[in-house]
Amino acid sequence: MKSFAEVIKLAKKKGKRRCVVVKAEEETVLEGIRLAQELGLISPVLIGDAQKITEIAKHVKLDTKDCEIHNHPDENEAIVEANILVKEKGDLLMKGMLSTSSFLKGVLNKETGLRKGRILSHIAALEIPGYHKLIFMSDGGMNPKLDLNTRIEIIKNAIETLNLVGIENPKVALVAASETIHPDIPETVDAAKIVEMHQSGQITGATIAGPFGFDVAVSRDAAAIKKIDSPVAGDVDFILMPNISAANIWAKGLIYFANAKAAGTVAGALRPIIMLSRADEPATKLNSIALGTIIATT
Repeated sequence: MKSFAEVIKLAKKKGKRRCVVVKAEEETVLEGIRLAQELGLISPVLIGDAQKITEIAKHVKLDTKDCEIHNHPDENEAIVEANILVKEKGDLLMKGMLSTSSFLKGVLNKETGLRKGRILSHIAALEIPGYHKLIFMSDGGMNPKLDLNTRIEIIKNAIETLNLVGIENPKVALVAASETIHPDIPETVDAAKIVEMHQSGQITGATIAGPFGFDVAVSRDAAAIKKIDSPVAGDVDFILMPNISAANIWAKGLIYFANAKAAGTVAGALRPIIMLSRADEPATKLNSIALGTIIATT
């Protein structure tokens, strides 16, 4: 996968998916929905304040003839209804105009949510000028504390997601401040353990290497200078960042200062979940919807 143009092309081949949007009464959300609808990617199911949704839809020129609109102005009711609908007859769930904490509280609800006994993790996909293919990265939005088990589960989510996108045996880099294993830098210690588990066959389906500095992960020249010989170096598909702050800041920095295009999804749930910042542009929402329609397996 070299670009989001390829992602959208593949999404078109999958046919229309039912995209359930909770609290859809927001302009950029409905603009993203319109773009995806015009490309034939989705049949939207819009949940929230029906009057506001209809008014905003007219403003952004969204054709509501192909939309289901469910009137649930109350945020908590909207979240419950969205989870029920996506489980019964939906393919993916999308966050609209509500806080991430409220959205996730609904998703993680044991009775009505989308949990299936696995750790959920956020995966960002980035099209970065100067790099030869999309880079996927975790975890900038879900897990604030990473221990060894959480890192392993995040990697497994990533392998499954990248396989669904068509990337077989993805190259995974475990990124830290340096390549030296140091007890005061827990991500380096965990990286060494994960690579050992991978080499012993306990983690399969990918080529995993680390700990790597970020430069080694994305640059063959940097790897050569540091005398690191790895098929992952300079050709990475997925980067496991050391913590949520590093991942979040890194991704947003690339978007705002390096003109990177982005998409985001939450993996490990019963359905793909599109969870974006309310500040993200409609194009980012379109990219995310396209990615979600590809990895939806229902």
